[in-house]
Amino acid sequence: MRRFALPVIVVLTVSAALAFGTGDQEASAADSGAGMASDGAYQEAPMLAALVAAGELPPVEERLPDEPPVLSSMALADPQIGRYGGTLQVFALDNYPWQDMTEMPERGGRMVRITEDGKMVPELMKGFAISPDKTVYTFTMHKGMKWSDGAPFTADDFIFAYEDMFYHEKVEKWQITEPLSQVTKVDDYTIRFEFDETFPKFMSSLISWRGGEWGRFAPKHYLKKWHLNHNQNADALAKEEGFDNWWEAFNHHYQIAPAADLEKPSLQPWIFTDFTSTYRDYERNPYYYAVDAAGNQLPYIDRIVSTIVDPEVYQLKIMSGEADMAIMNTSFENYPLYKENEEQGGYQVTLVAGRNGSEVPYFLNQNHPDPVLREMFQDIRFRRALSLAINRDEINESVFFGVAVPRQATLHPGATFYKPEWGEEHPYARYDPAAAQELLDEMGLTERDADGFRLRPDGKTALLIIEYPTSMSSTSVTVHELVKEYWEEIGLKVLLKPGEYALTFERMEAGETEILSETEIFRKELREYNISPETIRWGSKWHVWLEAEQAIKDGRQKLDEFEGGKLPGEEPPQKIKDLFALLVQRYSSEYGSQEYLEVSEKIFDFYAEELLIIGTVGLAPTVYTANADLGNTIKGDYTIPGSPGGVAVTLGKFLFFKN
Repeated sequence: MRRFALPVIVVLTVSAALAFGTGDQEASAADSGAGMASDGAYQEAPMLAALVAAGELPPVEERLPDEPPVLSSMALADPQIGRYGGTLQVFALDNYPWQDMTEMPERGGRMVRITEDGKMVPELMKGFAISPDKTVYTFTMHKGMKWSDGAPFTADDFIFAYEDMFYHEKVEKWQITEPLSQVTKVDDYTIRFEFDETFPKFMSSLISWRGGEWGRFAPKHYLKKWHLNHNQNADALAKEEGFDNWWEAFNHHYQIAPAADLEKPSLQPWIFTDFTSTYRDYERNPYYYAVDAAGNQLPYIDRIVSTIVDPEVYQLKIMSGEADMAIMNTSFENYPLYKENEEQGGYQVTLVAGRNGSEVPYFLNQNHPDPVLREMFQDIRFRRALSLAINRDEINESVFFGVAVPRQATLHPGATFYKPEWGEEHPYARYDPAAAQELLDEMGLTERDADGFRLRPDGKTALLIIEYPTSMSSTSVTVHELVKEYWEEIGLKVLLKPGEYALTFERMEAGETEILSETEIFRKELREYNISPETIRWGSKWHVWLEAEQAIKDGRQKLDEFEGGKLPGEEPPQKIKDLFALLVQRYSSEYGSQEYLEVSEKIFDFYAEELLIIGTVGLAPTVYTANADLGNTIKGDYTIPGSPGGVAVTLGKFLFFKN
């Protein structure tokens, strides 16, 4: 049995979140609204037509699939037929892809998607079939679909990704496992996934980034020359490019976050023409596979320019009207200023209903190398004291203008198995600093230093360091500043420590952070990683040990393959092992089944009881701004019908156009 390792990224995007049942066992492009324009003809952007006329590009009919899908947007009840042309100016906080209109993983489409009524339908694929026992999944592809350089997109791109990338120890990747025994190329446009056991979760994983080019396939025709399995001179080529070996060169060209190779083909609607440390430039993909209802090849917009700025400048660019759209790093704290400058800036402000179970949560590292701090963090009384000291109502009113929900960190209440005592009615989500003081006194933290801060058992001042990425919104930073005040009021000194995104999470994975904060967890989505890897934030060394043990159980690794013949990390207490077992069981259970519901309830009961994550508020609306002349974008406060609290802010970006 072989279990595939796939990349795992906590993607910080805002996309549709809908529940679904098991649905039909077969679906085709017709189910997803795919089809040909009524007159059978296709149109293209003038800039592409000029290249065709000059003989530099094939005609549009040769660039599209034989039966191109017709794309629409869940965010729009009646999308307009747009007009071609124009450049979108957007801004970013760093060089990573999770920014406005950049190469986010969902932008290029997924193998399947979910409709508003909860039906699973093809997107990148033409159709699919599922065996009755949910062990075999067969997908048919769009014949004639192409990468951005014109090369065919075929089943070989799936096989390459699995056999030469996900299986290969030299190719960089994040880890997650599936009981996948075989991936088979049935023919050039048919791919089959076979599992050792019933695995209904597979389809739900495909509606996320895992169903796109970041997760399931890669351009074999382009990347293979840097791979030793396909080019015996790969090492020599790597050294010519300045790398020590073939896999360093391969990883460089394959890298996705941030991208490193300007020339790597993509299926996304806009592709790189240039990028530096300060900006990213994209131009329409001439081979983008989809059309609108009138047969116009998408996208409508010619070009996107994304300029990297600091957080304060990002906010100013919105209010001056220089940002054609903004959502990923908008600040709810600045909502009144956005509205105040709305008319002068020539943009419109939209509040999109909240979907994050927790906006600004805190993870206490229970594996911290300082034994005194570790003991404090592992004491439930300490975590309860920190939670009781937070004035969530004040945070909601002063930072979120009263529209968020004071609650503990837990999932969205739209889940069918939700309990109010996990969130809004959690016993330690109330504001009770006196009770917090009593808990700390009970722990023996009664002695104070000259500044009035409590002393640890070893006589040192009890200093708590909150680390967070600099890319966090100013709203989150304001919450940190308030939390610092609250915790210092109960005698605990606090230091706020912003850091570069990658370095902060590198420290977290190494178990070096004290208290980590990030935004947007426990979203109401069908992504099992929304809860399963949370252990890595409050117990990274336990997480490493548990993952290694699971790899041995699954047959993916043997004990003697680990250094010293011992499991890496630290062995966790039994209750954490039990939690991990529940997470594994939930991952393999069928979404919506009785087993899924019962296991999910046990998991969130445990999170609530143990206070593994300390929450502040949740369900805050997302602020979205768009140029008043930008077509096919939502205007006015918005919630997807049939999706309580869900949002759709991918908005069908391929449908944007400038009036």
